Order: sequence, then C-alpha cells, then structure tokens
Amino acid sequence: MSLYNEKPSLPYYAVIFTSKLIQSDVIYKALLDKMIDLASMQEGFLGVETSSDEIHILISYWKDLASIKSWKEHTFHDRVQKMSKEFWFESYDVKVVKVEREYGFSNLDSDMLKTKFPKIATPRGVLMLLEDRHAPLLHQYVKSNKAFFEPWEPMRHESYYSLETAVLRVNEMRKDFIRDKGVVLCLLNKDETEILAYSNYSSVVRGVFQACYLGYSVSEKYQGQGYMKEALTAGIKYVNEEMNIDRIMANYMPHNEKSARVLHSLGFEKEGKARNYLKIAGNWEDHIMTALILR
Repeated sequence: MSLYNEKPSLPYYAVIFTSKLIQSDVIYKALLDKMIDLASMQEGFLGVETSSDEIHILISYWKDLASIKSWKEHTFHDRVQKMSKEFWFESYDVKVVKVEREYGFSNLDSDMLKTKFPKIATPRGVLMLLEDRHAPLLHQYVKSNKAFFEPWEPMRHESYYSLETAVLRVNEMRKDFIRDKGVVLCLLNKDETEILAYSNYSSVVRGVFQACYLGYSVSEKYQGQGYMKEALTAGIKYVNEEMNIDRIMANYMPHNEKSARVLHSLGFEKEGKARNYLKIAGNWEDHIMTALILR
C-alpha cells in the first residue's frame, strides 16, 4: 500500500520500520491503519508505503528530522508501540535515512496491468475482486443481511459488521489474490453501487492437487432470482481457465436445499458426509461434501 500527501521535494527523510510478528490479527491491523491515518495528519508527514508478508515493512516519509522526532514522541504512537511489544512483535528494526536521489518507472496503460485483477461482465452485473472503494458496499452487504445469514454462518463478533472490518477484509482479499491463496469474487450490479452475491474460492493448493474450496452467499432481497448461479458460473470459469484450478470443493448442511440445488445445477457431485464438520450459529453441523472436477 502506498499513500502520498504530496510529491516530496529532495532531500527528505524515510523511517524504515521492519518487524516480525508473533501474530497478526484484526486488532493489530486496525491499530496499524489508525497509526497511518494519525501520522498523515502530522506536521512534516509526506507519505507512507507498507508491505506485509513474513517480514512486515512500513516506510514513512518526512520533511525533516524534527517532524520524525515529534511523531515518535506522540502519545498514541508511544502507547501503540508498548502494546505491540507486549502482544504482537517478535522483533523489529528501525532505520532513519536521508533521501537525496530517487527515480522510478510506471506503465499504467499496460494491458497486463489492466487484467491483473479479475473483472468479468455477466448478463446482469459485474463479477470482480473488490477494490478499496467498494469497502462501504461490503459493509452494507454484511450489515443488511446479518439476520438472514446468521443461521448459515459461524457466530460473529459485533465488530465483524463494522466499516473498519470491511476495509480490512477488502485489503486481505487483494493480498490473498496476489499471493495465490484464493480469490473472492463479488457480483455487483452494472453501476457497481451494490453487492448482489459473494463467492470465495479459498485455500488454494497447487502441485499435484490444483484445488480450492468454495463458499458463497446471495443477498436476501435477490434470493431465488438466479444471481448465485450467475456469479458461480462466471467465477468457476475464471478460476479454472485463468488460475488453473480443476477441482473445486463445496460443502453444505443437509437441510440447505437451496445450496444443494445450485451446486447440482453447476455439476458438483456428492463425495460423502462429514459429521460435526463446522460450528455454525453455535452448533456443530454435519455437511455434505461435494466437488466439481474439471480435469
């Protein structure tokens, strides 16, 4: 992620913060986002770049050393640093450097760049990996369907339904896609102002397996109108042809007849029954295991 308040003039300063985490959870990510938002409002702040993997890198850019010192002494910065040492950091390292020369390259018109993230036209909408600007739509989707989805999902903490969590989820979706862990494809209306249905192709395994799991939902007000099948038809085609996944596994509770019908219509075949497979709405539920084989 990168953010610049303005194009910095040389010379300026960079604080390079690298860390290894014991754990990376929603609370840490929310605090990190809050830290970045607060830093962006400080005198002398120029911008920030972040990268998260086994090693987390955060580079903040500042006009001068006095601005860096002022931010380091900020009460919130100090409090979060102490919490992070106690709960999240395995280790970290800080470097302050002076930037005297910079250069770069961009190719924003590249056809390869335009097709990097999936965006597929369907008969009645657009199937796509959400962008940052769509976080409010995801927030509205989970919030407005809360009561409807509850019997079919794990129990959720109230924070799951916040806009902050929606922002974090969109960010994680895009990271997971880049890392080849999976892809979340949402069906939006043509104007991209509402999410109609949601599908998650997760836990991608490569090598001799080339498989993933599929989870999905459709908004309550669009039930029974074929939107789920529309989203899954286009999504399965993309996952198979573009991601080279040829085994897609989907599981449903025996009493979920709608799920059974949509999977059957797409060619999924029953492979067995798993006892007490997932804890749904507070209860361990059996699941019918199915798979679509495209080999």
